[in-house]
Amino acid sequence: MIDLLNIFIYLLTPLGGVLSYCSLLRRAFDAISGALLFLQCLSSLHMFIFMLP
Repeated sequence: MIDLLNIFIYLLTPLGGVLSYCSLLRRAFDAISGALLFLQCLSSLHMFIFMLP
């Protein structure tokens, strides 16, 4: 939550713009890829538990 606040404060400063937009996109991409990796790990764990005798 603090990260989002820092991003919005950075966007409001004159130094923002393209750099802050790119960093925002990169953070969103990191969050989405992290969530997908977590779901993939969870599904593989689920399959492993069901494969146990």
